[in-house]
Amino acid sequence: MELKGKDIYRVICADSVSADFLTSLMSLYQPLTGSLAISLYLTLYTEGRKQRSQETHHRLSVLMNQSIDEIERARIKLEEHLLLRTYVQTAEDRNQYLYMLNQPMSPAVFLDSREMKSELTRILGSRQTELTVNKFMTGYISTAGYRDITRPVVRYTEKGTYNTEDTGSRIQPRYQFADDVSINFDYERFFSITSTLVFPVELRTEENLRLIGKLATIYGLTPERMRQLTGNCVNIGRNEFNAAKLKLLAEKSNSEIIQTDDPYKLPPVSFLQSKQNGREVSLADRKILEYLIEKMNFSVEVVNIMIEYILSVSSNRLVPKFVEMVAGEWARDHVKTREDAIAETKKKKDSDYRRKQSVPKYMLEEQQKEETAGTDTDINEVKEMLKRMGNV
Repeated sequence: MELKGKDIYRVICADSVSADFLTSLMSLYQPLTGSLAISLYLTLYTEGRKQRSQETHHRLSVLMNQSIDEIERARIKLEEHLLLRTYVQTAEDRNQYLYMLNQPMSPAVFLDSREMKSELTRILGSRQTELTVNKFMTGYISTAGYRDITRPVVRYTEKGTYNTEDTGSRIQPRYQFADDVSINFDYERFFSITSTLVFPVELRTEENLRLIGKLATIYGLTPERMRQLTGNCVNIGRNEFNAAKLKLLAEKSNSEIIQTDDPYKLPPVSFLQSKQNGREVSLADRKILEYLIEKMNFSVEVVNIMIEYILSVSSNRLVPKFVEMVAGEWARDHVKTREDAIAETKKKKDSDYRRKQSVPKYMLEEQQKEETAGTDTDINEVKEMLKRMGNV
């Protein structure tokens, strides 16, 4: 039915507009409907709130500076996305329209809909959709540890078959690292207390978030402490994140006190500290633990069991080359879980095997030379780095 400028309309609209209402319209619906359709929605809303009598569509055309045909196309877009229901009463001279505005889905409901998120991904692409999802991550509840038992649904539309298992449903917040068992960090808490002014959304890349989680895991740092350290490493003016500075600050931080009945679940730095009667873990040993978590991708429990084993066969010393040798062997043996690590240590109880696995004498001698020669160098390097950072 062709829309004419003389056709009249009335609007039935929602009682009020919330922040979520506007956010959802502009950030989520606008890419799907186009800006003109959203402009029509908001114009109908504001007109309807104060409407005392029927108005003509000519008024809409003047207010929006758009032709009647363009307004009709925008109206159809709103109908397609369930933002508007249209009723008409035909007459000889002019038709009467009744527009009923539906509230948009809240951002949480919209992003939980596989169909809506899939359509958003199709239009924006995965990169921009991922950025949009991250903007709404505060308060997000992770599904890690849960099994999805939702029954797959196939819907049939005019455009063909729609399968709910589409691209959009695979967009996940960037802190869900299914391939990385070494991270044990409460990202949800971190995001709930870290505003975008402290840590901008654009800097919350997978690489940066992975680093934050790994460092917190290694050094036993809480989300509150990581928020402070992360904020110190962000340059808001240049929109840059200094990963090297974060590593240095994390290495120099004291581990938080964690109560647990299972020592193997302690952060590796705390576990090693407990092995040396509470004395501070040296920077060199911290770097070894960082290597096992960050580079070798071992879980906390595996690292702690490995450290305990190495200390037992190397006179309570952590010789980097020997640690690397053991870590490489465990990786080749596919040690991934606590049970795997315990089984690996039991293999080494055999005396001949144990003898072969003890630290070679030349490694100990090399380590002593490196420690003697490297102490002053390490201190100077740290001082130089701190000096440079003070000028950032």
